[in-house]
Amino acid sequence: MKKYILPIVYVLMSISATAQSIDEILTKFEAANGGKNAFASIKTLQYNSVVSMNMMGMPFDINMTNVFVMGKLYRRQMSGMMGMKGSYTLVTDTAGYTSTPTVPGYGDFPGMEGGIKKMDKETLTKFQPKLKSIDDFSTLIDCRARGNVAELLGTTKIDKVECYKIKLTKDDDVSIYYVDIATMLIKQIELSGKQMASQFGLDSGPMAEMAGNRIGKQKVTIIYNEYKDINGIKFPVKQKIQFGAVDIGIENNDVEINESIEAKWFKAN
Repeated sequence: MKKYILPIVYVLMSISATAQSIDEILTKFEAANGGKNAFASIKTLQYNSVVSMNMMGMPFDINMTNVFVMGKLYRRQMSGMMGMKGSYTLVTDTAGYTSTPTVPGYGDFPGMEGGIKKMDKETLTKFQPKLKSIDDFSTLIDCRARGNVAELLGTTKIDKVECYKIKLTKDDDVSIYYVDIATMLIKQIELSGKQMASQFGLDSGPMAEMAGNRIGKQKVTIIYNEYKDINGIKFPVKQKIQFGAVDIGIENNDVEINESIEAKWFKAN
């Protein structure tokens, strides 16, 4: 009789973990990550990032500044790499700009002429949703109100950590979230390269050009290694992105929420 007890207990525990509805899990997730009201209260956000990666066998770091003003400003500015000048993507409620350095040609890559370019109407329309959503770390917060369909696919282990497996669908984009059952923090996300490039600002500029825009065709895993409590919100400070044979490390620091934003960030210069 004893040989049947452990399997039965394991099955009952599994049923208990998966019996919760997706609504209950999302409610717990929102509470553990600071609460829906805390995210709704974010009017400004500014933080710096160090992006560590390898290109053509050469390891290097890129410094990045991220600036967000709800409904008015999205700016992601990258330092130069391999001797080139920096670049940025700037979007306001009225216009958008990209600034890219001149990139010399090599191999099959013909090079790229740099400069400041104003976004056409179609490109601006694509970027302006970033003015209303800080999707870098809050996608599951109030996700249905933002047009997502959430489904619970059960539980699984990621690096020996028991996680809820949640499928998020918006339009034709599907992503899979693994949420640590014990902490209710995101452990890992699986998504398309197109989604990752958009989320981290890699869908335009020299990095996308030099990659031959292949980023969007890859399947991507984002691993969340560390969080920090900022104004009651769980903010991811260490992440790793894996796509193909490429690993990108991201470390976020100097996070400021609801602080004043300098006027310079609104200007294309």
